[in-house]
Amino acid sequence: MIKLNVWGGAGEHGRSSYLLSGSTQRLLLDCGVKKGGAGEYPLLDKQIVPKLDAVLLSHAHEDHSVAIPLLYNLGYQGEVWTTRETREQLDTYFKAWRNNTERAGYAVPYAESDVQSIRYRYLEQEAARGTWFELIPGVWAIWGRTGHLAGSVWFAIEMEERRIFYSGDYTSESMLLQEDDPLATLRGANRLYSTQRSKPMRSRVDQTALRGNLAVGQEAEFAGDQAINASLSTSFREAEQAAPAHDSIAMDDKQFLSWQSAPNAKTVEATTSSESRALSIQPMKPLEELLDLAIMDAAYGTDRDTQADKLQQLDHAIRGTIARGGKVLLPMPVVGRGQEIMLWAEQQYPDIPLFVEQGLMKGMKQLLHSPYWLRESEVANKRSLTEAITECLNGTRWQIPVTQEEREQWLEQHGASLWFIPDGMMQSALARWYYSQLAGDQNNMVLLTGHVSEGTYAGQLSRAPEEHGKCEVRKVRYKVHQGWMDAARMIRRLPARHTILVHTNREETDKLRDHLLSDNTLSEARLSEGEEAAPNKMIHSLSPGDELVL
Repeated sequence: MIKLNVWGGAGEHGRSSYLLSGSTQRLLLDCGVKKGGAGEYPLLDKQIVPKLDAVLLSHAHEDHSVAIPLLYNLGYQGEVWTTRETREQLDTYFKAWRNNTERAGYAVPYAESDVQSIRYRYLEQEAARGTWFELIPGVWAIWGRTGHLAGSVWFAIEMEERRIFYSGDYTSESMLLQEDDPLATLRGANRLYSTQRSKPMRSRVDQTALRGNLAVGQEAEFAGDQAINASLSTSFREAEQAAPAHDSIAMDDKQFLSWQSAPNAKTVEATTSSESRALSIQPMKPLEELLDLAIMDAAYGTDRDTQADKLQQLDHAIRGTIARGGKVLLPMPVVGRGQEIMLWAEQQYPDIPLFVEQGLMKGMKQLLHSPYWLRESEVANKRSLTEAITECLNGTRWQIPVTQEEREQWLEQHGASLWFIPDGMMQSALARWYYSQLAGDQNNMVLLTGHVSEGTYAGQLSRAPEEHGKCEVRKVRYKVHQGWMDAARMIRRLPARHTILVHTNREETDKLRDHLLSDNTLSEARLSEGEEAAPNKMIHSLSPGDELVL
């Protein structure tokens, strides 16, 4: 029996944290905070935290990561499994969270020593994406990219004969970042393992492989003390193409998951010595029915728009402001959608002055050093994304203020223009200063492109802009999560006995659940043979503190 406890993230936007408990193991999926004021932390059980066997971190954003040091403060001594790219982003988020919280007059409930105590384990070093590996004894895992943020991943887990999928924050509509289709990946994932031991193949990947896209380690380690030498010139991408990993591909929504299960330990022990001499690819028992649990990103609730719809809305809002001679202020996370919208704006508005703060350009440089996470598609003028990013960094289209004097001077000199600044919630002193400069002119606009939390400055502006200034405040989402149509598609492709819709408020989640149950979304979600359809038991709208037994 597996039990899910929602410590945060379901029925709300923020503090994602999901506890999976079996008879002997406990796993925690993410551990974030809800922004605003002192912040809201997950409903951590102080008795359970020291007993956790592993923590899996999907990506670096605060609502998934920033409460992890609190686990160590409460006695957790294990490892945090994540990608190297995520690890490189985390210090920035930890620091920003502490600075913004203390600036607001609140204390962070953990010390800097707790941050330094975090023990990281890198997914790429254990197994390539799309490859099963043993996370801890008796628990198997596989991962793939989500398209949400460089370094962000989804997980699938098999423990105690239960099969669990966690989407993390997922989108298939990023213009910049590549996602790995979960269905395609899981359908193709076989474990290459020795018949002598129940242990999957582990690629011993050189630590520089992802950063420089260069050579992988020269040796692949297998169970049974056998090794195969790889070519020194093999690139990481070539190695991954040889592995059972899959990029996003168009597949009929009527195709369903055929999960490859873990090898039976008793079967492995029964193999003869002659059989154990050879490494073989052994097909695992296919799953012909449902997953047991899918925790699914549905942050945009009943919003049915595509990314193309959102870009059209963004363009309409920006052009309207430019036409009246106003400035557009675009607050963005340091890493994420900001870089995508910057590249889009560069092409969309060739004659409009563009300004960007250094923090966002630093995020752009970070992407240049992480080509593994980028799409391989071409952009305008048949350039690769890497070439487009390089041109953005080295070209003359962007003006980057260095001093306060430059900011004030350029704001005074330029009329219609676009200003990209870090901090999507506008909690920082810099973001508030920019708003103060634009607030007095009704021709200007603050354009919010993502979620804004209650209690944050962006949230206050969005709720009652007239109380703060004359300029327009508008919200137009740029899609980095899933909405109605995306969630419906994922449910059809990854049908589960229990699907939990997460990452938005309870009212919106309830509405989405009701819509999904009323349309034909579930008619394609295949049930196990002989089991009667019970759609009201398949899709859940939960809240922090709720529990689900699988």
